[in-house]
Amino acid sequence: MSDLTDDTLTESQAARRGRILDAALELSAEGGFDAVQMREVAARADVALGTLYRYFPSKENLLLSVMGVQVEGLADRLALRPPEGTDPVERVVDVLGRANRALQRQPDVTVAMIRALVSGGADLAPVVSANRDGMRRIISDALGTDAAADADLDLAVDLLNDVWLAALVAWIAGSQPAESVMPKLEAAARALLG
Repeated sequence: MSDLTDDTLTESQAARRGRILDAALELSAEGGFDAVQMREVAARADVALGTLYRYFPSKENLLLSVMGVQVEGLADRLALRPPEGTDPVERVVDVLGRANRALQRQPDVTVAMIRALVSGGADLAPVVSANRDGMRRIISDALGTDAAADADLDLAVDLLNDVWLAALVAWIAGSQPAESVMPKLEAAARALLG
């Protein structure tokens, strides 16, 4: 992981990091995982290749950081338009539905992010954990409780995230249609949180 974290960046560094993330998002939207070549990202972001690697030590780290921006965007949208539902599980299903629709609107970006996520490696653990924590907070907020304060609920939220990942992998691998993701998520949410 890079020494350049969001809370230590100057204004110009944050702008540079944002351009890099935008370039990676654009490239992945144009052609998925394989289209995100570090030289091309650097060129589009108007940064030197060495600078790009200072911010993001690998393509996988970069794409997982794009995922982090997506998670933050979801949280921002939910702050403006809170989850709908008469009970906590319905609110979680609403949140998962919104997130899933966003992922399906940009299938090449989703494929790129999920390929990066499942690539593994201890060097990716911090950014994977940050993304998972972001989704955990979003789901906890929809539930109206701090899942981390309740071991059983925290486990249920983790398992729900695992079901979501498995459903996304099945979709991007072509073994299940995109339409299969949300019914699985809703059933898992009701079974785990109901």
